[in-house]
Parts: sequence; structure tokens; C-alpha cells
Amino acid sequence: MNAEERFGSSSSTNGHALELERDESSGATPPEQQPEIRIGKAPVPAEIGGRATTIELFTMSLGEEAIYLAPLKTWSQLDIFKWRVQGKLPGTPLGLEIAADHVKIADQIVAINDSDGCQKLERAFNEWLALERQALETAKQKAQATAAPNPSPSAKEHPFRFHVELDKAGQRHIQCLDGKETVASVAVTVPGLNSLINQGLMRKPGAWKIGALRDWVELDGEVFHLKDGGDDDARLEQALNERYVPKADPGAAPDVLVFANPASPSGFDIEFPAVVSGLADNRKRHLDPQAMELLSDPRQSRVLRKGILVKLAPPNLVFKQQLSDGTERPLDQVPENTLLVTGADGQGKTIDLSQPVSHLGLGPTELTAIFNHPAINRRARLREQSLGE
Repeated sequence: MNAEERFGSSSSTNGHALELERDESSGATPPEQQPEIRIGKAPVPAEIGGRATTIELFTMSLGEEAIYLAPLKTWSQLDIFKWRVQGKLPGTPLGLEIAADHVKIADQIVAINDSDGCQKLERAFNEWLALERQALETAKQKAQATAAPNPSPSAKEHPFRFHVELDKAGQRHIQCLDGKETVASVAVTVPGLNSLINQGLMRKPGAWKIGALRDWVELDGEVFHLKDGGDDDARLEQALNERYVPKADPGAAPDVLVFANPASPSGFDIEFPAVVSGLADNRKRHLDPQAMELLSDPRQSRVLRKGILVKLAPPNLVFKQQLSDGTERPLDQVPENTLLVTGADGQGKTIDLSQPVSHLGLGPTELTAIFNHPAINRRARLREQSLGE
């Protein structure tokens, strides 16, 4: 009878948590000296030749959680507590193979009937864990040592401003400038101003009108006569820059919202302002790589700070800074790029945006706080600056 017939029908080894105490007869060390990964043995009911019997399997424990090392199971089937996803283990144990009568990890093979099998297998697992973590730390230090200096976005963003000018055809336009970059340019028409307002590029006046011949504009009771040779172009530009530049009011709602949605691949939906095919769009969409690409495109969304990109490499959100030469690199590991979030359970968690952020274990509240943090969110940064002035 093959191993699958012996173990495949055993419900206790197929996707169920293991409830056992470690076999103390295997030479366990005192609790204060126990290694991180512990190996034991446990009896498991099985059927051999049509008769019910009991066989022994190795068990693997992390803290109070334990699993059977059952034959013919992949690591994803064995890892029912998601140790790898949670970061408790850095990856799949190297070369792990589980047969009916032995377990192999790396280059070591330990038989189930070996009297010292638990100690040998425990040593092998913990040696793998130590080497894996050492390799990750070495790679991280090497990357930090060889990386070129990359200052985080400056404390003061390039000033956003309006500029009023005539084009070659004599048509008057309002340009929106972010530093040296032209974000938008619209004609002084009702559709043009509505476009700026809907995109969040202009604060909406309490009342406004435009003459039928486009020769005057009225903003909150002040009239600007737009005729060749007049000085009202300069007055209009001054008024726009003094009163209608978009600002982040302290009590304003966040411009990125995250919602739970089991139907989404990531488990979440996200809502943020964007311009799609020339139209303002603030609908919910799945939090997926396509949504992150739209959010990172400054031509379609002005939510993120200049040069900030966010990518989804499931299950991680990765925040990067785009440099002037088009290359990308992680944010600096500084206090300004960390945040403390409080989840639905009331527990606080520190998140470092310079490192990949796994959305597993996070809820809509924590993710909303991440996307609206001043390190990456334009309006949040402007709000922080206004409070500091």
C-alpha cells in the first residue's frame, strides 16, 4: 500500500490545526532556551491494509501554533497559519521534502524512526532560518551602502500657481503650473473653469459667471474685463493665485478612501479623484495594479506628491521616489516616512513606507491612513505645512 493510501484520508493532517504538546521525551530544552522552530512527534490515526492503526509524524511549532509535517503535502498546504505570509518565516524551507518515512531539508535527511530525529530536524530547520535571515540582512545592508543619495521630497513643494495668457490665436487661457510643469491649460470658458474645479485644480468660487463673448469674468462679485490692452489679465491672475489655489483645509475629508471588498483580488476597493478620458472620475475601483498605476500618473491624478509612485506587488504596496533621470528607488528610511496606525482592534502598528507594506493583516482604516500620509499624499503635505506656519 502506498503512502497516499496510508495518509491521504487522515483528516488530522489535512488542513487542520494541530493540538498537541511537544514530545518531552525527545530531549526538549528548557523554555527559555528553546529555539524558534521546534520539532516534535505526535501519533496520528491511519488505515493500513484496511485496519485502523496509529503512526507517528514529525510536528513543527512556532510559538503556540503547530502543524503536522505530513507526507505528500505542499508547503502552502502545510502552512495553515500563513507563517510565511505574516513574515514569521522568510520563505519556504530550503529543499523541504516529506516522505512517509523521512523528512529532508537542505542536504539533511532525518528518518521518522530515528531516536534523535527531533533534535536533528530541529537543528536543521533553525540553521536554515538563521542563514536565510542573515542573507536578507546582508542584502539589505549592501543595497543601502551602494545606493546613491536620494533625498525625500522636499519639505516645501514647488509652488502651485495660475498664469493667464493669450495664445497665438488670441484665445485667453488659464494655465495651472506646478513648479516648471504645466499641469493643465484651459480656455476662459464655462467648460474650462468647470474642468479645473472638477479636477481639484481650482477652489470653487461661491459664485461665478463668464460673459457670452468671453470678454469678462466675475468671481465672487469681482468683475475682470478681459480686453486686449487692459490690465485685468494681471488682476485675474493675482485673484486666482490669492483666493482660488487649491488648499488642504485641516478639517477636509481625505481624498483617498479604502473599503473592504471580498470580491476584489486584494480584498479592498479604493476611491480617489482622477481624470479618465478627459472626464473627472472619483468612483470606487478594485485596489489592484491598474488602480495604482492610475493613482501614480500625475497627468490623470494629482493625489500623490510630485515624483511619488505606488505599485502593488501582491500582497505588498511599494512606495517609490522617481528621480529626474526617470529611475526609481525606495523612500528614505527616516521618521518622516513612518506612521502609526490604529486598527479596528484598537492595536497600534508602526508602518515604514520605505519598505514594502503588506496589506495582509491591515484593514480599510489602516490603508486609508497610509494613502493619506504626508510622505506621499499632496494635500496631506500641504495641510501639514499650513498647520506649521
